[in-house]
Amino acid sequence: MMNTFEDKLNELFDIAHSNALNTIKIHEDKLFLIIQREKGRHGCMMGIDSKLTSLEFRKSYLQEQKVRQKEKHEIASKSPVVSIDYISDENFTDEEEIINIESVGPSKIKRARKEIINHRLSAALNKCKISDRDAVHLLTAAAESINVNTSEYIINRSSIKRAREKCREQLSEAIKSNFLNVNLQYCVVHWDSKLLPGLTGRDTIDRLPVIITAPNVEQLLGVPQLSSGRGNEICSAVYNTLDDWGRLNGACVLLEQKLNRNILFLDCHHHIFEIILQAVFVTSKLSVMSGPDIPLFKRFKNNWVNLDLRNFHTWTSHPDVFEELKYVVDDVLLFCTKRIEENYPRDDYKEFIELIIFLGKTPPRGIHFRPPGAYHLARWMAKGIYCFKMLLFYQQFKLSVIEKRGLKEVCCFIVECYLEAWICAPDPITAPLNDIIILKKLVDYTKYNKKNRRIFSLFDDRIDNNTKSKMAKRILEINEEGINADDQEKDSQKKIVLQFDDVQHFLCKDLPLELISNKSIQFFQRFCISKDFLHKDPSLWNITTEYKEAKDVITTLKVVNDSVERGVKLMEEFNDKFTKQYVLQIFQDYRKQYPGFSRKVLKQTYNK
Repeated sequence: MMNTFEDKLNELFDIAHSNALNTIKIHEDKLFLIIQREKGRHGCMMGIDSKLTSLEFRKSYLQEQKVRQKEKHEIASKSPVVSIDYISDENFTDEEEIINIESVGPSKIKRARKEIINHRLSAALNKCKISDRDAVHLLTAAAESINVNTSEYIINRSSIKRAREKCREQLSEAIKSNFLNVNLQYCVVHWDSKLLPGLTGRDTIDRLPVIITAPNVEQLLGVPQLSSGRGNEICSAVYNTLDDWGRLNGACVLLEQKLNRNILFLDCHHHIFEIILQAVFVTSKLSVMSGPDIPLFKRFKNNWVNLDLRNFHTWTSHPDVFEELKYVVDDVLLFCTKRIEENYPRDDYKEFIELIIFLGKTPPRGIHFRPPGAYHLARWMAKGIYCFKMLLFYQQFKLSVIEKRGLKEVCCFIVECYLEAWICAPDPITAPLNDIIILKKLVDYTKYNKKNRRIFSLFDDRIDNNTKSKMAKRILEINEEGINADDQEKDSQKKIVLQFDDVQHFLCKDLPLELISNKSIQFFQRFCISKDFLHKDPSLWNITTEYKEAKDVITTLKVVNDSVERGVKLMEEFNDKFTKQYVLQIFQDYRKQYPGFSRKVLKQTYNK
């Protein structure tokens, strides 16, 4: 037994595959395996692999040769070559050797030293949403087109990326510093939340752009991220952003409590009218909506390329529409003609007014139709634009009886009472009276008629002097009587809630005089405005200094949230940028300095 065990110790412990001899392709390896399986295991493993040693030696030799060549090259590039010229000089009898030393050797590639990215170029690249890689192509092509040696300038992706990040940070700090140096007596804080995809693309985050507006000032403060859309989260985000920028003016009831101060609430009139138009759209049963998209609008958009834009039909083509609008058409056309030349923050605002083509009028820019744009429910302006266009081309676009009737209802509503109210919404002076006017047509609008804004109507030229005199008298009476804590608390909690049957009785009151309350007088205290002009006859107010100052203050107040709407748009465009806080502020600042594309505008110096 012992001998058998010892014999097996000298045999191969074979762990090769059972079919190894058939799978091995190299004949030498196959012979080696066969020999090792024989009794006695012929041969042995040497300590050195001669083939591998030879390969490693050759590799080491080549590396040493490469290092020596590199050293020789560096020495040759640094070593001077001496050339000797022999010249004659009258002061010397012998020839003098003049030694000229010249650097010779292989030419070295010089590293570019000139910076091409400055603050304006960085801001322009941000504004045009040019990536770092695209910037390399654009800058190189632009430099070559004006015969500039590109090898002298630093034009590569990594350098441009670092330079742009540095410029963004510096510009953002400069914008913030300049804003802090502005002495603002008052300002309006705007904010609006928006759900956006996260950087990973797998989740969504809630962003809150916070913007401040004041006379000649519109500044984006930041776009903080919200963990939730609850009131206390929004309150904290707005408060922290304002605190960081040194503007402790709050918004929302929770923010008012946190600041422990009385604030002026300005509801966005455009958002109010959004609710109104949405209600009309739903009531008309124009289209069945099972999601964010509107199927009827989608069908019209897809069919747009098949329409003959020269073959459209105005309101006179519909007898029922003609009967509905014939008494208001002239006034609406006069209003739109005056307003169409104004500057609007978005192109769809002007397009909305230009669709008075439906009434048979030609806009100053001529008759043209823009292709339909976004049409989902969140795009409330699109509802009116789509309805007008579909009714203009109703003979080329198949509509059911219900759809056609719904289009007529929506279009008539817009022409009769919506268009003028919408266009005038940003004007704070005319807003209170406009609220009362549209209230006569919209029962549920009273809840947006805030008490602390009713005083604005004092400066509305449409209100007669007799009413203004009564309003001034009422304000002075409240001022003389004083405001105790109980009356103030009672007034702050008072809310006008009307049933449908009560609306006519409410509108029979002397409005807006009946709406003046204790809280209205806080307007003068809030903006440090003198009440002396109230003692004078309203016919003299326009030449009174105090009245002019008060009117200027109210004119600068923004009662719509268009500023933050633009902030939301910027967030969507730059949502994938890690430095979005810097980029958004720089983008806004650049757009204010260069609002157009003319040579005159672009030749202006960029102020950082």
